[in-house]
Amino acid sequence: MDNEKNFSNATQNIRIKLADMVNAGKNPFEIILELAKFLGEISGEQTYSQNISEQISAVYGLALNEKFVLEKELAEVSARLEKIKAAQKNLDFTEEERKRMGYAIERHKAEIERLKNLKDAAN
Repeated sequence: MDNEKNFSNATQNIRIKLADMVNAGKNPFEIILELAKFLGEISGEQTYSQNISEQISAVYGLALNEKFVLEKELAEVSARLEKIKAAQKNLDFTEEERKRMGYAIERHKAEIERLKNLKDAAN
């Protein structure tokens, strides 16, 4: 009985959240990602939301050039770049490790440039 009540409460919460997101004019991709997160949580499949996010990025971002998806991907890559740059300054890492981080920084910069170009070319 408790499981049914918890499920009922969870579904009511997601219905309210979905209506709020639609009424607030949220991007449909944000709504899909929120629903995927919810489905992953109630199914116990921890990677479901991440898988859906990656599929949206590949199909709608890279293949179909949807700006929102490209902007989200660009923000994620930029955030990772900043974390790597900060870590590279940490003297607790060896010179070799900092050198490898330097390679990662260059690759992230190239990926940011690629995503910016895709975004600029998007509809």
